[in-house]
Amino acid sequence: MSTELKKALFNISALADLGQAITSENAFHEKIQSVFYVITGTFLANRGAILSYDKSAKKLNTLLQKGFDSADLDRVQPDELMSLGKNEPCLIGTDPVLAVSGAEILVPLWVRDEFIGALLLSGKLTVGPYTLEDLELLNVIANQIAIALNNHSLFMDLAEKLEENRRLYEEMRHIYHGTLQAFAAAIDAKDAYTQNHSHRVAKYSAAIARELGWSEHDVEGIYVAGYLHDVGKLAISNDLLNKVTPFTPEERAEIRKHSTTSHNITSKIKFPWKSVEDMVWHHHERLDGRGYPDKLANESLSDGVRILSLADSFDAMTSQRPYRKKMDVPAAIAELKKCLESQFDNKIMLVFCKVLDKEIKGELPEPDILPHLDKTSDLSVISALLGGIIVELSTPKSGV
Repeated sequence: MSTELKKALFNISALADLGQAITSENAFHEKIQSVFYVITGTFLANRGAILSYDKSAKKLNTLLQKGFDSADLDRVQPDELMSLGKNEPCLIGTDPVLAVSGAEILVPLWVRDEFIGALLLSGKLTVGPYTLEDLELLNVIANQIAIALNNHSLFMDLAEKLEENRRLYEEMRHIYHGTLQAFAAAIDAKDAYTQNHSHRVAKYSAAIARELGWSEHDVEGIYVAGYLHDVGKLAISNDLLNKVTPFTPEERAEIRKHSTTSHNITSKIKFPWKSVEDMVWHHHERLDGRGYPDKLANESLSDGVRILSLADSFDAMTSQRPYRKKMDVPAAIAELKKCLESQFDNKIMLVFCKVLDKEIKGELPEPDILPHLDKTSDLSVISALLGGIIVELSTPKSGV
């Protein structure tokens, strides 16, 4: 396994395990340390520290640190940090109040109105300052760390604060998804033509599964699978991913390895959802058995695989690629219909069309597909096309 792939596995596993960190006192320090390594590794910072606030002593204690002088960290005053934005990264610059030798950025950690501690990082080893995207990701991570630290404290007095812990756990779960989204964006960024692809596939897949009547827990599972379905592309060279000329047979075989590599990564993560790794592994299979990597067909393909396959293909067709221009939405829908029963499932296609039709008609409170489509599309044309397909797929075939 390549170094880059090992790093990807470590990062995803550490983020997935943080949920266990707040419910297991014995594993807390190990898990928070893993997340600390993820943070410093993600931003290529050679120095970092997580400080926790002791409310009774009104002082900050160093929970984890790398590269900083302990005496410098001891001089950080909590009263000064409490006046700053909650979980908002602050560039230290020449500010004498925030100054810690070697630190470039400081993030006060809060849960609601309670000050929890602080995260400090040095400058990045690479050339250039922290970007706006870096600061947004740090904000998401700060929320996650703050909740984990706060829950660690709450579990010391569980009998008194049980209901508060339950609410905070739910917040942590949602924030974990935010962190997962940020990590998936890094995967998509490897291919200049597929930025936000994982996000869209996750949203499309969840919308279809929800319309099918899946439980919210299972919808969450396919949402995660959508985000991670292409993680194996981290093992493929950028030159190959961004090639503008047709692939050779050898290059096509190399590209196709990404689904198995994605499975190898996700199968090592203890997800709370079933079949994430199966959906990731087989999202390029076809009903007629002509897909890859295992040439599965018909009953061998779960509904989750069929959903992810259709969502991935639809987004690929409506996105610009190095080797072709993107299709407009009506053309992509027509192509999906053309490939029914050979590549895509009739039931999944019917549900997809119903969801998109409801979104166009304003019948769903939070659209998941329409916001990501080409804003120049003629919705009346799309709606008419969807209506015809819905009628056709809802009508029993003669003799059946």
